[in-house]
Amino acid sequence: MTSIAAPGFRFLPLDEEEEAAAPSRRSRLRARAGTGWALLVALGMVAVSATAYISQTARGTALTYQVASLEAQKAQLANTSGILSQQIGQLESAGALNQAAAHLGYQTAGGWQVLTPPTGPDPLLPVLLALKGA
Repeated sequence: MTSIAAPGFRFLPLDEEEEAAAPSRRSRLRARAGTGWALLVALGMVAVSATAYISQTARGTALTYQVASLEAQKAQLANTSGILSQQIGQLESAGALNQAAAHLGYQTAGGWQVLTPPTGPDPLLPVLLALKGA
């Protein structure tokens, strides 16, 4: 059972018994091919996982920017709403209404006047009776 060692090579069997006992070249290639396919499948799984992770991270980042943009828009709309509410309050004030009425030609009353309901029969009674069907 002697072998020769050459630099950069594996041990070469010289005995026929060792040669018969050593795995054949074809079976070694099959073992390497199986290992290669297993590594290729594992590498593919890693690549798919990494792609999914990157995709989800990018989507999360995009959604974060979208949320920030919508919050800024919400703040701007709240500010605009406050300004418009203030303008409505100013336009509905008594002074603004008096000024608008004066612009249209209305005048303020000289004093208070009390209105009393009319006396006598109700003018709407015939209409109500006609609607009722009596």
